[in-house]
Amino acid sequence: MPKVKVELRGEFDNSYEISVGYSVMDEVVADLKTRKYGYTPVVICDENTRELFGHDLVEKLALADVDPLLLTVPAGENSKSLDVFGSLLEAMLEAGITRQDVVVALGGGVVGDLSGYVAGSYMRGINFVQVPTTLLSQVDSSVGGKVAVNIRHWKNYCGMFYQPKRVYTNISALNSLPEREILSGLGEVVKTAFIADRDLVEYLSANAEKVRGLDSDVMAKVVARCCEIKADVVIRDEKEGGVRRILNYGHTVGHAIETFAGYKISHGECVGWGMRIVARACHKAGMLSAGDLEFHEKLMDKLGLATGKLNIEPARIMELMKKDKKVKHGAVVIVGLDMLGKAVVREDFPLELIEAELEKMQ
Repeated sequence: MPKVKVELRGEFDNSYEISVGYSVMDEVVADLKTRKYGYTPVVICDENTRELFGHDLVEKLALADVDPLLLTVPAGENSKSLDVFGSLLEAMLEAGITRQDVVVALGGGVVGDLSGYVAGSYMRGINFVQVPTTLLSQVDSSVGGKVAVNIRHWKNYCGMFYQPKRVYTNISALNSLPEREILSGLGEVVKTAFIADRDLVEYLSANAEKVRGLDSDVMAKVVARCCEIKADVVIRDEKEGGVRRILNYGHTVGHAIETFAGYKISHGECVGWGMRIVARACHKAGMLSAGDLEFHEKLMDKLGLATGKLNIEPARIMELMKKDKKVKHGAVVIVGLDMLGKAVVREDFPLELIEAELEKMQ
């Protein structure tokens, strides 16, 4: 079973391991049985992951003489709200959960973000572990400690940096996902490759059919490598003051599209559109070569990412980009590509090039 170490030894030691494999649920049960991270596990899941994994985990814990608290939220982005956040805190208080207990985030990015924010806030912080069950959460949101909820549909505007004590990545959980969820996760996979690892870009291209078919060995390798890349970035910049901003490739435009669409297009799909648009604008700006842009386009085509047309209002997308959390001194910060595998952060990117590409997407 591959393990990725996230070494965060600053003022506090926030280091932790990521396990990637096919039977990590057994490891979850074994660690919770020994009370390694806390006494009573508070298992937070959504309606889907409760049926797929939650009841089974609770039964296994009961057989191991562990009595968990199972809390369920509605599936979907709307659960990342202050109302749901508050209801979870109240349920934990009513159940007598203490600082010696542990939150177990069992689900995708919504559950992970919400659960982490709950754990970081309850009694000023209790331990939590991530058990990501979607591809997007396995390669991105479960790693790095960014936890949050949305405010009035503004994504992740209320949150904190709060690291998990462990991440258990169950590759076999991917087989439970609908195709749209797989495509959403692949958006983050290719983003990770584009910003930091040309070899991974080429591996994804050569194995595109196996990736889309969720070949177990290929996906274990891809997920582990994406976790390694993100861990390396987070180690160098835990709280997004510098190099960590490269992880936002495609996100500034993508978040604006996601907000405009009322979250009816998934996060990963919106990131895919953002990458298409920014890559083309980078080429027009003299950054990304014609050959690299062609490779970028072909890989996204092979994986079925951001294809067809978008029903958007370019002027509105540009307005929403200016309200992005990463705006600095009034300037929209754009993460672009100098070449495949090398991202660059620009505070002076010519935004008119992005607007021109948005116009072509309609």
